[in-house]
Amino acid sequence: MALRKKGKYYYGDSQDDLILELKRYAESNKYPADETEIIKCDKCGQQSFNLFSDDDESGALCKCVNCDEMKFIRDSQEFINHENIDNHECMCGNPDFTVIVALSFYQDAKNVRWVYVGGYCSKCGMVGTYIDWNER
Repeated sequence: MALRKKGKYYYGDSQDDLILELKRYAESNKYPADETEIIKCDKCGQQSFNLFSDDDESGALCKCVNCDEMKFIRDSQEFINHENIDNHECMCGNPDFTVIVALSFYQDAKNVRWVYVGGYCSKCGMVGTYIDWNER
């Protein structure tokens, strides 16, 4: 693992570096990540997705690049306004990501305080947190 900063963006060698970036970002947000999960398609098991988010309503969803199955992150389906969805692309133009979700829990370790959604670009190695929100 080798997380590197080039300009204002971070790059890595694998999805493990995205976990490091999510933890770094969460720490700077004052709600450290307690748990991470690599998103996999429920239909075909793939881990490559197009990533969409609604920054106004705080939610995210992924579309599997293999079978087009849609997967909402956490409770996003309840809140996303489909007219405000942003389609994310890497700075290199690649729209396909490995998506990882990091969660920060309240001290009781049962309830989620903050959700972070990040993407790893296998084409150029860029890693980043694309959206985060306070769990409802």
